[in-house]
Amino acid sequence: MLGPATEGYGPTYPIDDRDVPLEEGVVYRAVFDAASYSDDLGALNSRLVSVARFLNMHVRNDTSIENMDLAVVLHGAAVKNVLSDEAYRSRYDRDNPNLELVTRLHDAGVRFYVSGQSMTFGGVAKSELASQAEVALSAMTMLTVLQNDGYALLP
Repeated sequence: MLGPATEGYGPTYPIDDRDVPLEEGVVYRAVFDAASYSDDLGALNSRLVSVARFLNMHVRNDTSIENMDLAVVLHGAAVKNVLSDEAYRSRYDRDNPNLELVTRLHDAGVRFYVSGQSMTFGGVAKSELASQAEVALSAMTMLTVLQNDGYALLP
């Protein structure tokens, strides 16, 4: 099943015979660490699909979208996942295949933080990023800040 929070993305399955129920009113604060990306520049990043899966399965199981406080920290090869279509085209001769998913996740409240260190190392300017991306000093710094704020790290 795809959706409902990110229609078209994040397949999940109903688990009707689970032994552990979801607690009512829990706020899920999680940060996803995204560092890698497939050599297939036309593929979706599996880490971003995992974020959609996490969001969809909880919303489908009666967790309010307001109780989903999710973030993604991108570094390494995953920085290209938040390039604007224009920047992606100029580098790889195609639109960014991840940008629609990034937009849907962002519209559902997911925040995207990009390592400034990885950007500089990879020669990526802030002006090349999609509007959903926020630049941090480094992935290590952002992961520390978010965990200090109570986010669970999902590596």
